[in-house]
Amino acid sequence: MSLSKISRSIIVAIFVVMIIFFSYSNIKALSNNEVTGTVTSNITKICYAIILITLVLIYMYIKEKLYRLKIKRKISFIYRYIYISVVIVATSLFVIRDKLETFSHLSLLLYIFISIITGFLVKRIIFNVSKSDMLSVLGMFSYSMLLNVIDDKYIMFNSMFLEFSIILTIFLIQLLIDELKQIGIKSKKYMKLAIILGISISLSIVEGVNVYVWCILAIILLFITSNLDRTHFSFPKEMMKNIDNKKKDGILKIERINISKLFISLIIVGIVTLVSYQIINYIVLNINGLPIIENIKSINTSVFDFSFDNFKNYCNSFVNFSKSYYMILFIYILFMEILAIVLKRRYDTKSTIIKALFILLFLFMTFLKINIYYFQPLFSILLVLIAIVNTTNIYYNREERIRLLVS
Repeated sequence: MSLSKISRSIIVAIFVVMIIFFSYSNIKALSNNEVTGTVTSNITKICYAIILITLVLIYMYIKEKLYRLKIKRKISFIYRYIYISVVIVATSLFVIRDKLETFSHLSLLLYIFISIITGFLVKRIIFNVSKSDMLSVLGMFSYSMLLNVIDDKYIMFNSMFLEFSIILTIFLIQLLIDELKQIGIKSKKYMKLAIILGISISLSIVEGVNVYVWCILAIILLFITSNLDRTHFSFPKEMMKNIDNKKKDGILKIERINISKLFISLIIVGIVTLVSYQIINYIVLNINGLPIIENIKSINTSVFDFSFDNFKNYCNSFVNFSKSYYMILFIYILFMEILAIVLKRRYDTKSTIIKALFILLFLFMTFLKINIYYFQPLFSILLVLIAIVNTTNIYYNREERIRLLVS
C-alpha cells in the first residue's frame, strides 16, 4: 500500500473515532433529555425532511422538463439557477424570521448575498467530487435550511464570513488538485490558484482560525496526494549563451531536477498568506467601533488548553445544539464509512481533506477555548458535505468512479 493511501486511511480512522465519540455524547444527551414537546419536535423534523426532498425533486423536474423542451443549455442554466437562488433566499430568510426586525436593509442584503455565494460554493464542492447535480443541489439546500442557533446578529455575521472563507478555501484546494493532476500540461494556472488560496486562508486566520490548522493541513496534503504534476527550473537561453561550459553543465543538472508543483504551490500559498494576513489584520486592528470587527478581535487568542475534559465538554456543547439532527448525520456518516470498508472503496483525496479540516478546526477551537457558537454553523455544513461526499464515494470501484447524473 502506498504512503498516500496509508495517510488517507489514518485520517479517516481518526475522523471515524471522533464521530463515534460525538455519537456517544449525543446518545447521553438524548437519554438525559426530558420528554417534553416531542410530538411538535418530531413533526418539525419530518416537515424539514419533506420540504428538503420536495425542493430537490422540483429542481430535478424543472431540469428534466427543460431538457425535453430542448431549451438551449445556457437558457436552461439561467432558469435552474433562478429557481435555486429563489429557494436559497426564501429558506435563508425563513431561518432568521425571528430576527428580521433587527436587520437594516443593508445588513439584510449582505446576509442574502453571503448566503447565495456560500450556497453555490457548497454546490460546486459537491459537484466537483460527485458530478451529480441532484446531490450538489441537495447539499446546497441543506446548507440554506440549516437552523440558526446564534442569537447575536453580529456573531452570526462573523460566523457567516468564516463559513464563506472556509468553504471557498476547500473549493480552491479542489481546483488546485484538479489542476495538478493534469500531468505534462505547461500552465501557470496552479500559481494563480495558489495566490487566491493564500488570500482566502489569510481571511480565515483573521476570522479566528489558528494558523497551525493550515500549516498541519499543508503537511497532510503532501502525504495524502499522489500522481500530481511536477516541473523543473528553466533558465533563459540568452543567459546560457554567456556562461562557460563548466557552469553550463551545473545549470543543466539543476534544470533536470523535478520539483513537485504542489510543493511550489504551498510555498506560494504560505508567502501570500503571510503578506495578505498582515495587510488585512492591520486594517481590522485599526477599525474601531464596528461590532463585527470587535467580535473578530475578541476571537483571536493564543491560550492553549490541551485537556480531554475540555474536548469532552465541547463535544457535549456541540451535539446539544440539535441532538436529533446531528444523531442522524452521525449514524449516516458511520454507516457510509462501514459500507465503504465492506465494499472496499478507496478514500479519495478531496473527501479526506474535508475530514482532516473538520478534525483540525474542532480540535483547535477546543484547545483555544473559542466560543462554540461561532464555529457551530461551519461544523454543521462540513458534516453535511462529508455525508454527501461519502455517499458519492460508494460509487467508486477499485479502479475508477462511476459517474452519476452527469449534466
